[in-house]
Amino acid sequence: MGSRETRCVVGIDIAKQTHVVCALEAPGGAIRLKPSKIEASLEGYARVQEWLQSWAEPAATVIGMEATGTLWEPLYDFLTQAGYHVLLLNPRQTASWASSLGLRAKTDGIDAHTLARGLLAGLARPSTLPSETVQSLRALTRARRDLVQTRAAARQRLHDELVVLFPEFVPLLRQLPGEADLGAPAALHLLEAYPSAAVLAPAPTDAVLLVAQQASNGRWGEAEVALLQQAARRSAASSRAVAARSLVVRTFVGQVLHLHTQIAELEAAIQEVLRDDADSRRLQGIPGIGPQGAATIRAELGDVMRFSRVDAVVAYAGLDPRTCQSGAFVGQKHLSKRGHMI
Repeated sequence: MGSRETRCVVGIDIAKQTHVVCALEAPGGAIRLKPSKIEASLEGYARVQEWLQSWAEPAATVIGMEATGTLWEPLYDFLTQAGYHVLLLNPRQTASWASSLGLRAKTDGIDAHTLARGLLAGLARPSTLPSETVQSLRALTRARRDLVQTRAAARQRLHDELVVLFPEFVPLLRQLPGEADLGAPAALHLLEAYPSAAVLAPAPTDAVLLVAQQASNGRWGEAEVALLQQAARRSAASSRAVAARSLVVRTFVGQVLHLHTQIAELEAAIQEVLRDDADSRRLQGIPGIGPQGAATIRAELGDVMRFSRVDAVVAYAGLDPRTCQSGAFVGQKHLSKRGHMI
């Protein structure tokens, strides 16, 4: 580290179940603790603290750990609350240290030792920790994104089954009043009760009408039910494995409806965070940026004031173009896709 006050540098490789700790004396670099495993538990963290207390005061100790997903958070909080200076390091940065040292093998122990050597050499550039607001938006928006993708996949799977069970259903939805598509609750609730043409065609009209009215909040009536049942009776549906495929339709209908509810809950939570965040309100003042866009920008960029130029924002997002060139060869430019890691 090059600081007279620093007496010990500690590298910690982070994993799910265990972490590996390696400590070097500063400035000489003698090994204080060879790479040693601890459990990712309160008992394991207490063991690390015992080691640290036996080596040097918190002010004379520098600790570095990789920003591996969110796995670093519990140990980071434990150590910083105990008064230690902990640097959160980008894995791409630490990978370059290993390359510069000529290391070919990769183990948790080697990684922990490499972290400590990088700290000792003063190579560390700590990552910026997200604020509580940014961390909350990051968790919520990423969860929402994953659920939206899952819902899209479930709807596609549902559509694929209907192509066999009731191929006329999806095109027919465009003729019905309201927001009639395969993702609309009205269509889903109707399919929940009548998942195939074979089931809908012989069903009592009064029963179908009751389901349709309840599902559509009164937008679908006798005319719409007549149109649906007429299409079912003339359907080109397959007659194979109807019962099994109907169960599959009901299963995916239930999944899509459940995902609707979960996504709505996340969006409500996002709105709560945005309400108290001045930066998000300013973003929503830009034409074309709504609540979800503002939440995503805040979640992924954090405090934009830490970027001095637009180019830095583009690079941070991994959208900067890279060129491969050697001698007379000039390759095509492509996106680096090397954005932030936390």
